[in-house]
Amino acid sequence: MTLIQERKNLIVRTMDRIRTLLNGRNPDLDVLDAVKSELMELAKSKHLFSLEDFPPPDSNSERNSCLYRLSEDDDHQFALYANVANGTVDAPPHDHTTWAVIVGLLGQERNKFYKKISHGIAVEREEIVEEGTGVTLLPDDLHSIHIQAGEAVLNFHLYGLGLEQLPGRNYWSAHNKIWKVFPPHTDIREARS
Repeated sequence: MTLIQERKNLIVRTMDRIRTLLNGRNPDLDVLDAVKSELMELAKSKHLFSLEDFPPPDSNSERNSCLYRLSEDDDHQFALYANVANGTVDAPPHDHTTWAVIVGLLGQERNKFYKKISHGIAVEREEIVEEGTGVTLLPDDLHSIHIQAGEAVLNFHLYGLGLEQLPGRNYWSAHNKIWKVFPPHTDIREARS
């Protein structure tokens, strides 16, 4: 069996277990913790998720990160991506309008979590996503992602609905001190098959 086929089979089995965990319902944090455990188990097969198979954008790209679609149902639910970065990333505080789970494989991704306040947002906590760790988000949770240049980062990002299906995501524009609609993702690539 090739590494590509081994990876596909493992992803299919993992996603089947995750679908069973959710059992057609909107998850709470306990269910998302179980989903995170499934993705952390998948992340143990690091040999199947290398930077050679999921290269970050090259140095000439205007973006420092990209997403590779690993799995997504026909109805666009259960969208699993490999998020790869090779330089500084500072995503603004944003929501997803769907649940999300992020699990680390390589490098460090700092996640800041926020609460809304009368004049904007305030940081509640920070967590580093790296090998052996992960975070969970409910649809209205707010977070930002920060990656330092110097070491490539590769993580799993799983969403209840594919990112192209989420036109109502919002982000906090600190410069303008207002909420704005996040533009659609233009950096999603298909994984090698």
